[in-house]
Amino acid sequence: MQIHNQSTQPSINVDDFVTIRQLTTSNPAFTEGGIRALIFRAKYNGFNSCIRRIGRKILISKSAFARWIEAQNGEMQ
Repeated sequence: MQIHNQSTQPSINVDDFVTIRQLTTSNPAFTEGGIRALIFRAKYNGFNSCIRRIGRKILISKSAFARWIEAQNGEMQ
């Protein structure tokens, strides 16, 4: 018997994930405190789609972060 394990989710590129410090170093418009505040409220602001937790480590998907920023355009009035 052969078992085929085909995932319906797109493949994940590990290079897409960065730490909070790496994100803020490469994008000085964002501060560590600001990103941590977004993470703290991620359940309410939709930022949970950008983060992955591995133990205590929090990784942020750069591509998901870019999509999240674009989605914020026009949200607040």
